[in-house]
Amino acid sequence: MEKIRTQVIKKFVFDATDGKAIGTHVIGQLPSNAVIRQAWIDVDTTFTSATDAATIALGYTSTVGAFDAAIAISAGGNVWDAAVPRVSDAAADGAVGNFVVLSADVKIFATVAVEALTAGKVSIYVDLFIDK
Repeated sequence: MEKIRTQVIKKFVFDATDGKAIGTHVIGQLPSNAVIRQAWIDVDTTFTSATDAATIALGYTSTVGAFDAAIAISAGGNVWDAAVPRVSDAAADGAVGNFVVLSADVKIFATVAVEALTAGKVSIYVDLFIDK
């Protein structure tokens, strides 16, 4: 039987409202053979840490910054402040040449470094094709 490839948008949420320690925090999973087209990042609640030196990267198994490279939450023009949704700052930008075909199931995660987060929440929307 022929597989049907379906376009879906999956939502993943990283919520640091109650704080998140330094480390990798799994927030979901994508299946093998999925084709990632694009990702949107929507910071719902501005991120904070003790001195605002924490960094956050958004990605998936073996590709830490696939959706967003690590950047300090205090950086100018901050991408970790609540704002209008934006396209991922990495390759998941919707351009055909940047589509990613997953060869195995992958975990979606947020990586926190430098210092623990005290607050913040982000929604990640991943536009992809999956086999049905």
